[in-house]
Amino acid sequence: MGNKREKNDFDESLRRLGGILASPSLVLSYEHTTPLMERSWLRRLGLDKAQADEFIDLLCQHGLLDEGAKSVIETVCVQRRVTPGEAAALLLKGEGWPEDGQSAGKGTDIEEK
Repeated sequence: MGNKREKNDFDESLRRLGGILASPSLVLSYEHTTPLMERSWLRRLGLDKAQADEFIDLLCQHGLLDEGAKSVIETVCVQRRVTPGEAAALLLKGEGWPEDGQSAGKGTDIEEK
């Protein structure tokens, strides 16, 4: 019977340790992004590898990697009333990028009619 109790104690310790280790990792993943994560999102949007790589380069050039591709694309969607694919195409042509120092999320609120 002692073995079962030891196993339960061990399992509980693992759960606690997992919670301690996972919590900072989850916070980090919600607050930060990487080119790999952004590229994955862009590929799901329908961009090919070359387009996704170019978009990430532009995102970095504009200092918006921490904002994320999704935020930039959403802003263009709202401002220009286009689909996400159309917004990405515009951005790849150099159109619609926020001004230097401006957050991608500024000005995205639309008034309800």
